[in-house]
Amino acid sequence: MLFTDILKILSDGIWGLPTVGLILSVGAAYSFKLRLPQLRRLGELPFCLKNSGGGGLTPFQSLSTSLAATVGTGSVTGVATALTLGGPGAVFWLWVSAFLGMAVAYAEGVLSVRYRGRSPDGSPAGGIWFSLRDGLGMDRTARIYALFCVLASLGMGCMAQTNSAASALKSQFGLSPAVCGAAAAVAVLLCLLGKDFAAKLCERAVPLLAGIYVFGAGAVIVLNAAALPGVFSEIFRSAFGLRQTAGGAAGFGAAAAISTGFRRGVFSNEAGLGTTAAVHGASSVESPDRQGLMNMLEVVIDTFVICTLTALAILCSGAYSPDCPDGAELVAQAASGVFGKAAGCFSALCTAGFALATAVGWSQIGQSAADFLSPKLRLPYCAAYSLAAFFGAVMSLEAVWQLSDIFNGLMVIPCMAALILLFKEVCSESA
Repeated sequence: MLFTDILKILSDGIWGLPTVGLILSVGAAYSFKLRLPQLRRLGELPFCLKNSGGGGLTPFQSLSTSLAATVGTGSVTGVATALTLGGPGAVFWLWVSAFLGMAVAYAEGVLSVRYRGRSPDGSPAGGIWFSLRDGLGMDRTARIYALFCVLASLGMGCMAQTNSAASALKSQFGLSPAVCGAAAAVAVLLCLLGKDFAAKLCERAVPLLAGIYVFGAGAVIVLNAAALPGVFSEIFRSAFGLRQTAGGAAGFGAAAAISTGFRRGVFSNEAGLGTTAAVHGASSVESPDRQGLMNMLEVVIDTFVICTLTALAILCSGAYSPDCPDGAELVAQAASGVFGKAAGCFSALCTAGFALATAVGWSQIGQSAADFLSPKLRLPYCAAYSLAAFFGAVMSLEAVWQLSDIFNGLMVIPCMAALILLFKEVCSESA
């Protein structure tokens, strides 16, 4: 208990107001300098998926893989948990922070192409570590950042996700966690060893998963459409109340009391960590500006679509209760009006599907970081990630969550250093 308490103190300290404020301040600076690209260039976002014809992942594969890494359980149960901690006002602060996060994501996308290298097999490779090393000459910092990314991928990206998937499948279908873990281990190993296998899997699975979830959540909202005016009124009214303001930062860590909700997924687009730059840098896109737009599109889908639908479905269905400790239970209750007794199954399948997709997406991010540290780490990393997928399904992971939060938080400073010190380079690429 003492060990986990120490980890929690460290995690809360790293993810306190200064860290979150730094991310949002950088987002505000880019928003101002680039003349609000979140609004000005919104109409261009769908067109950034046009194929480039070069080597590497197609733009759609790149987007699907990065979405797989970000649209995880945090977009479903994490949003529900934020509501229980902070009230409906949490949704407002989710939107505000995601708006600024779009500018941060744009900058990360630009750097992923402007400074990128090659993987051991000769294909394009990206990551903020290349920006730190090649753009700023900070090789040691780049390697430390990559190491934190590897460790976070094994914990938050893999073990925590397979644990969530196994728990959901066991509770609803009675499946053994060991069987779920073994299946997950084989799946991620195939993705790591097969050339472009993960990208091709995500290209097909992520749109399907997202489509099913959007349909289900959308159906709940449509059936309760009469409640929507009151829901929006409550969101905006409670966003500025004392308790709700603190809770509103459940998506963005504006208060220590609800920072756990922020860390575990409401800020699920990961803008500010720089992790998805590893995926975007591997795409065939040659224009840094276009890749930046693609990164913004990712935030729109993850936060303004998936997370918002989750929140509205819970609020307008009447399932919301500030006393409910289980986010998954809120999601199931919201879905019960559409799916009846099958609501629990729908919630479990969505949770498991998004969790496994996140594990696949993060496998590519972690492998890119391991390749940057040393090409000799490729096979050992594949083995470690596969084992992490299995053990994550069968273990209690409180300490893993805390350690992963810490490693995620430690990635913020090097990433922010790259975004701040390369500010002019990013702005010079903008249309």
